[in-house]
Amino acid sequence: MKRKIELGTVIFFIVAAVMVSCIATYMYMAHMVERTTGKSEMFEKLTRVYQVINNRYVGEFDEDEAMDALLSGYVDGIDDYGVYLNKTSYLEFKNSAEGKASGIGATVKYVASTGYLKITRVRSGSPCEKAGIAAGDVITTIDGNNVSAMSYTDATNRLKAAVGTEIKLVVLRGAESLSKTVTVQEYKEQTVSQRLMVSNVGYIAISEFDTNTTADFKAAVEELKDKGASKFIFDVRNNTGGSLTSVTEILDYILPSGTLCSIKDKNGEEKLYSSDESCLTGEFAVLINGSTYSGGELFAAAFRDFEYGTLVGNTTFGKGMAQEIIPLGDDTALYLSTNLYYPPNGVNYDGVGVSPDVEVSLTADQEDRFYELSYEEDGQLQAAMAQLQ
Repeated sequence: MKRKIELGTVIFFIVAAVMVSCIATYMYMAHMVERTTGKSEMFEKLTRVYQVINNRYVGEFDEDEAMDALLSGYVDGIDDYGVYLNKTSYLEFKNSAEGKASGIGATVKYVASTGYLKITRVRSGSPCEKAGIAAGDVITTIDGNNVSAMSYTDATNRLKAAVGTEIKLVVLRGAESLSKTVTVQEYKEQTVSQRLMVSNVGYIAISEFDTNTTADFKAAVEELKDKGASKFIFDVRNNTGGSLTSVTEILDYILPSGTLCSIKDKNGEEKLYSSDESCLTGEFAVLINGSTYSGGELFAAAFRDFEYGTLVGNTTFGKGMAQEIIPLGDDTALYLSTNLYYPPNGVNYDGVGVSPDVEVSLTADQEDRFYELSYEEDGQLQAAMAQLQ
């Protein structure tokens, strides 16, 4: 027999429900008002700054450039690795992720003693490489103009000409003066390079991980195996990271079955990346240094945790956050840290880095001339060879 509910009880529950709903609504609205008030004050201050600049600033300025700078500063103040990408930088970023680049393909630094520009790195596949320019060359003239008579900004801007422009350079290589003509153009950067060290040891360097890296890496391994390599040195020193997909594809190709890594977002949602049973057999060493970043660190940590190779060099940078491109709908985007990396052992390395099994350091001068080093100067590479021999 069903029990009857008295009218007073029903009314009590209705009133209680209304009160709970009102309290919850009040708390939510109070929270929203607090948040809105804070944001309102921020926007009011921004408006005041805008008005003061328009009324008092005596110079001229471009409002679009000012907005780009404002958004960049806001992101920089929050995310150490995040970037606001305006239309130009967003396009460049997308091209870079696909292995595309434009320019002359050289990194330069100012030499205070002479006022010249020293080339510290020439990117593989770049116009500079095609023109026969090498790391260590010193640029003395650009299109007939003496570099020492220019400011650093003026000199480097002359190297950033439009695609199709021919730039005539004179470079010093030791005591020899060489004339070189470099044509600014779009090019596909090679992120993988390889060579046979001795009869059975292959060396593969990975500068970063982009959409082309996996295929190029596999091709490099197969080429070295055909030449007799059964042991490998993988060099991710100065590796800047890049595509997580590329990192995990290469690790899957090398390592046996197991969890390669995971990423976890702000809400704690986790995504796992795993390797199948197919793997590369042999003996391995991985070269790392303080400029091994992000995906390069994840690559090294996987070898460590799988106990599949020896890490040689210095502790890595410690960038254990994964970034994501978030389009803003107007051909601009945010490059924002949205996940944490977790290597196979489950311990994030952000701010800590990945330590080597064999600690070997280069001198400050050798670090500065990294892309010029011979085998006899590269103590880290020699130590990796010793591990495999």
